[in-house]
Amino acid sequence: MTSNPSPEIVQAICTAHGLGKIESLVQPVQGNINRCLVVNDAYVLRFDVLDWGGANRYAGEKWAYEILSQSDVPVSQVIALDTSKSLVPYDYLILTKMPGQTISTSTADLPFASRYSIGYSAGQHLATIHSHDFAQFGLLYNILAGTPQPDWPSYVADHFRYYRGQVQALGLLSVGILGRIDALIVRMQPLLASVQRGVFIHGDYHFLNLLQQDGRLSAVLDFDWASSGDPSWDFRIDDQIESEVPGSKEAFYAGYTSRLALPDGHWERVSFYRIGLYLDFLEGAAKDDNEIELLIPQLLREMDWLEAHL
Repeated sequence: MTSNPSPEIVQAICTAHGLGKIESLVQPVQGNINRCLVVNDAYVLRFDVLDWGGANRYAGEKWAYEILSQSDVPVSQVIALDTSKSLVPYDYLILTKMPGQTISTSTADLPFASRYSIGYSAGQHLATIHSHDFAQFGLLYNILAGTPQPDWPSYVADHFRYYRGQVQALGLLSVGILGRIDALIVRMQPLLASVQRGVFIHGDYHFLNLLQQDGRLSAVLDFDWASSGDPSWDFRIDDQIESEVPGSKEAFYAGYTSRLALPDGHWERVSFYRIGLYLDFLEGAAKDDNEIELLIPQLLREMDWLEAHL
């Protein structure tokens, strides 16, 4: 989908799901890997334009919202998931619109107490998410489709295999650095294998996917990559949380540990997962030399720390 669907098509979708006449239609500035439209400031209409031909990703997201609907985590209600492609050539999900503004872009002028409260609540809500467990591992939409991962190390191996391969193909890292990553993958296997129970992980938990209103966390968004796995996976962005809202990292951990203890080996696993995240970032920055120059030193510092602590 290279452009928004016509107003007539959007109206047909709204009519099909009982949402009434369109009075306003807005495309959000952020979060548009998939096409997203806000209808009447009340509903969010998301189109799966990636459409990889595999299991339906929005089915996993729908499941995630349903799981959390009975918790204190502020999430949207699912109005409809349509996979028929009868009105548009894409699957789409309709959600209720949550109040608030993106935390990472709206907290600069808030007092420290409000920023701390937001970080603390973010940690508490993540702990609540992690309090749900599953009998299988993998992305929720793959579990629903009957294709889970056999175990947690397999999930992580797939992640590293893909992004390491992409970075190698793009020639972004030296043979020496890639060899060090391979050695860390081997050394991490016992810690990864110790994850015997999969818990509900968000997969992209940072302040671009959380909203605040009047200094209070008001919504957790975007469960596209929700999975069953290691809770430490969701902490690989803790440095990003701190950079987006200075002073929030300490509050984030305090909020989390007020509800759940950190697992054994947490810091080493977070460091390893962050290395995988840097590989992801490097692939995304393949044509941006300035961004690559910033990312590689961060990657190397993380590798140095993990090699010294394993």
